[in-house]
Amino acid sequence: MAKKTLVQLILNSLNKYAPHDDFVFTKIGDKYDGIDRIELFNRVFILRNFLYKLNLQQGSKLAIISENRTEWIITDLACVLSGFVNVPIYTTLSPESIKYILNDSQCTVCFVSNNLQLDKVLKVQHDLPDLKYIVSYNDIKANSLGKQIISFSEILKENQHLDRKKMIIKVEEILKKVNEDDLLTIIYTSGTTGVPKGVMLTQKNLYSNVISCTKTLPINEKDIFLSYLPYSHIFERTAGYYLAFFTGAKIYYAQSIDTIGVQMAEVKPTMVMTVPRLLDKMYNRLMKSGDDMPDGYKKKLFLFAIYYAKTHGKNVNSLRWKLLDKLVYKKIREKTGGRLRFFVSGGGALNKAVGEFFEAIGITTLEGYGMTETSPVISVNLPDYLMFGSVGRPLQGVEVKIAEDGEILAKGDLVMKGYYNNQEETDAVIIDGWMHTGDLGMWNEKGNLVITDRKKSLFKSSGGKYIAPAHIEDLVLQLPYVDQVLVIGNERMYVTALIVPELNELANLARKIEADVSVESELLTNPKILKKIESDINEVQVNLATHEKIRKFTLLNHPFTIEAGELTPTLKIKRKFVEEKYKDAIEQMYHRV
Repeated sequence: MAKKTLVQLILNSLNKYAPHDDFVFTKIGDKYDGIDRIELFNRVFILRNFLYKLNLQQGSKLAIISENRTEWIITDLACVLSGFVNVPIYTTLSPESIKYILNDSQCTVCFVSNNLQLDKVLKVQHDLPDLKYIVSYNDIKANSLGKQIISFSEILKENQHLDRKKMIIKVEEILKKVNEDDLLTIIYTSGTTGVPKGVMLTQKNLYSNVISCTKTLPINEKDIFLSYLPYSHIFERTAGYYLAFFTGAKIYYAQSIDTIGVQMAEVKPTMVMTVPRLLDKMYNRLMKSGDDMPDGYKKKLFLFAIYYAKTHGKNVNSLRWKLLDKLVYKKIREKTGGRLRFFVSGGGALNKAVGEFFEAIGITTLEGYGMTETSPVISVNLPDYLMFGSVGRPLQGVEVKIAEDGEILAKGDLVMKGYYNNQEETDAVIIDGWMHTGDLGMWNEKGNLVITDRKKSLFKSSGGKYIAPAHIEDLVLQLPYVDQVLVIGNERMYVTALIVPELNELANLARKIEADVSVESELLTNPKILKKIESDINEVQVNLATHEKIRKFTLLNHPFTIEAGELTPTLKIKRKFVEEKYKDAIEQMYHRV
């Protein structure tokens, strides 16, 4: 019987997939440089040999602070095949945050991508008693002042060339020694509140989630993944890396979020793991492109096609839809490369209107649900059971139930081992094998799971009525000129909102309503614009209960960012931090007449 370990999946992939076909690609200049499995695993074993020379023991912790790149995979697989624990760290974190994670996890070795990440570690190196070695993927020159710095390229100079047969024998030997419950990784949750917690995931945890995903999503060797979410994000690591790697698919790395549009046309991906924010931006950009067209037949056709998609949806049997597809929708799809089978969206709620629109023009988005503590995927929509506004059905092997208070509970091999060095927090969320997700949800009439809000995000009005802010925020985000929004109202007489506008869209709005604006800053204060926004908000929230409706709002002149501490690395707003930062603006909404 196969062991439920990633080592087993590595062995399967070596036996099954073409050893000399390039399958991981990095853009260098104008070309994509690929690497095949034999070359990649030779580098994995060279790194593994080097790490053993450092006298590391099974269970030793190794951190990776890097963007997605082939070296990340090599390091991770070397850990998997050695019994070392991979501790991924977001490249956006500050030196102080990095210090906390390295110390809490007791990392001995830290891999960094470049000088920027190296400098962060060196800045706090004297407060890192466990850290002995730093390995840089890029070649660098640095004064370590105590920590030994090693170039990755120097490690790979070791002369070793194993063929496929020898590799398989080596992995078979490793498989005999590995246990399903061996700790594989510690992932520190970004968290919108409080101190990060180290989520311990085992070989079995990640194996089970990968297998469940392969049974649910139809992926094979013909698929091409374009990877832009960081591997430190468990969603991308499981669904964008492990899932692709162990099904024989190809992985192409996006250089940055800003190059995705160009690289989609180059790579022609069939699968992209994404977060709702990218889809929102694509949608808003598409809407803006129609508005910016010069007046004439093409503009009228484009705007009608958009209107038809929004009002009629996708109907491949309709002659009108077929005509619009030929003239408009197909051209939009070609901008994604023309071969895209699915966007798979996670890490936050997908705007229902955005999902429905893309589906109407032939771009399918499968929204899923999960959390770091469940490796991470709990449920996902499928093409045959696609329901926007829901997160689909539980994966095979995953049990889900709704508690009496509405909280979503999950059970199965995907549930984490616990929080590192924190038994109290572990016992608070895993009760009788059930993971208490902290999310509220319900089953819809089709048997799909619907997320209604975060349990901790719920607040009470001063009148004692519960309010779920996420639903209200999703409605406001439908407005094309709204980039970010935070709803406020805990223990207040009414609901208010902090709104970050998309300034180009707001300028378009100003032109449409003929608002007298001479400088950009006036977009945030012009009475005519504010009145129009108020009217639009009232329109999208017309079906809300009276106590849920936004009564007042404030436009902010700066977006919420990771650097300012307002967003988590997964782009979620830190509610408490933002409310404290903008407390004066919030108080004005409750005290002005």
